[in-house]
Amino acid sequence: MSAYFHRWGAPPPRVRRGSQLSANTRWTRFSRKEGQHLIFVLKVYSERLRKKGQRTGALGTISFGAIRLAEILVSLSVKGNGRLEPSVFWLAKALNVARKSIHAWKAQLEAHGFLSWTRRYDRVETPGQKGPQLKQTSNAYVLRVPVKAIEAADRLNGGQSKHSPVVAPRLSAALDLLAAAITDEAHCKLERESPQVSEPRLPLFTPRVLRTNGA
Repeated sequence: MSAYFHRWGAPPPRVRRGSQLSANTRWTRFSRKEGQHLIFVLKVYSERLRKKGQRTGALGTISFGAIRLAEILVSLSVKGNGRLEPSVFWLAKALNVARKSIHAWKAQLEAHGFLSWTRRYDRVETPGQKGPQLKQTSNAYVLRVPVKAIEAADRLNGGQSKHSPVVAPRLSAALDLLAAAITDEAHCKLERESPQVSEPRLPLFTPRVLRTNGA
């Protein structure tokens, strides 16, 4: 850092250690079927983690909030054809929670192998300053289905965890309409409360309610 300062006569770049240039990010396609499978396995696995009488979200478990976060990440990834780079600020607004909750839920999903991410930075140009300037940007996320979770779901579901359970069409349609209404209201509130946010907005989305048999 000090070498950078003396060489260029500008403040050192404010990026976190281990960050990569965002332009080098490579994305892998993520299908709706993969998303449904992930959520189903996650719900089954999270229930098996809890001991009898233990509250949801206890140390070492996966909370309902983390599952909600996974659902919104799945929806974004499917809609973006694998591209997944929301900011923590955006996720907190979309889920109407504090940013520290997003960090806690991310940590739960990462600890059990469902989520990983890469810190990234952008190159920017600041008038009047010499040398390269760097700016931290949103993380690049990758959703995964760990083998241990698939095995847990297979034991409970008779080896059929790779197939999404069938939901009655009329119930599915009603739940999807409800989810759309809730999501639209949340986004309208987000736009009203944060009109001056400078970071790029992700396109609005309507997450599908991913359901399982008793999961």
